[in-house]
Amino acid sequence: MKNEQVFFNPFRIISPKLNVEASRLEKLFESPPAEMTCLEEGLLVMTGKLIEMAKLIHKSLIIPDPKKLQKSERLANEIHQEEKGLTGELVCSPNTTGEILKTLVLFPVRLERAGDFLESMVHVSRIKARDGIPFSDKAQKELEELFGLLTEVLTDFRDVLSTRNRALLKQLIREHEKLHQMTIDFALAHEDRLIEGLCSPKASSLYLDLLDSVKNANMQIEEMSRRLLQIASSHEAG
Repeated sequence: MKNEQVFFNPFRIISPKLNVEASRLEKLFESPPAEMTCLEEGLLVMTGKLIEMAKLIHKSLIIPDPKKLQKSERLANEIHQEEKGLTGELVCSPNTTGEILKTLVLFPVRLERAGDFLESMVHVSRIKARDGIPFSDKAQKELEELFGLLTEVLTDFRDVLSTRNRALLKQLIREHEKLHQMTIDFALAHEDRLIEGLCSPKASSLYLDLLDSVKNANMQIEEMSRRLLQIASSHEAG
């Protein structure tokens, strides 16, 4: 009997023999990028590293911690390497034809771009710590909400890749929209604080940089989520 809660797995077109096991993914998380064996597995591991980066960056914004930022940079570098490896194999593969595969070939690049925006947040964290720039209590609370939802988005995207749960995918798209609107609302609230003299200009530029980075990282993940939904709907219609 067909499970209507699970949508078509487009990654099996490229890697039909993959059997995702939690223990293997856990082991791969700390393994060299060269050990990625296929697209689906690589995307899961790359997303896991983005989740870890988001958590480390938020903690470092609250309490400066050079070790956490160094680990974030190491994870970002691994994501760069994994993207090159996965994309290189895909573009050279004779199986990389058709509209579905043309869409999937861009997934590693989009995850790397999300990593680029998280790297920008690492830079902001370093400046904030180096210059001793404080954020207001309101800004700190907004960042807690922001990083909480960003982490949730990344985690749900990883779960969608592994479970292909249709309900979760639709929920994820709603989360993308919520996160996007949150960055807009927080930017407007920040402008009011700046005008009222409740935020220093130095803190302002850093805070806005963080908002932009979250917004842009979310856009990369959202594009993949919507593409997955489009692929699933097209496959079912056909």
